Amino acid sequence: MRSIVISALFAALPENSVATLRFNFRGVEGSEGSFDDGLSERNDIVAALDVLHPITEGLPLILAGWSFGADTSLSVVDERITAWFAVAPPLRRNGDYPAANDPRPKFVAVPEHDQFRSPSSAKPILSSWTNTTVEVVKGADHFLVGRTDKAVELFLTFAKTASPS
Repeated sequence: MRSIVISALFAALPENSVATLRFNFRGVEGSEGSFDDGLSERNDIVAALDVLHPITEGLPLILAGWSFGADTSLSVVDERITAWFAVAPPLRRNGDYPAANDPRPKFVAVPEHDQFRSPSSAKPILSSWTNTTVEVVKGADHFLVGRTDKAVELFLTFAKTASPS
């Protein structure tokens, strides 16, 4: 699946010395498997970690996702993860995310005009999460048209503070 949010991150992060891996979940654009509403897709994230960890060992590993990918990323807790960066997560599981109580840092960017999860409905869900920063992206809707630069800026700032020195 193509997303301008993920495309913007994928284009900008290597230019800022951040190694990235972009992948499709099962059943998307000809990939094997079929959609499982975020359950089996967790295994796709773990498979990506299995590939990345040996070649990036010792470097911080931040799971970043947009929309469904953000929701699914927040559902994965793995010792190899340094932090989570979630853009416009629909929070369909109403706060039932394994990352919520994990002490490692989390950053959640909620678009001001998100069609699927408004800031006013996201804040009560996220308020009890451990070590979580929530920022409303002013002027943006769920797709961040014209505001993807803000997602990149937020990620780069968060990565500097979330990564151990």
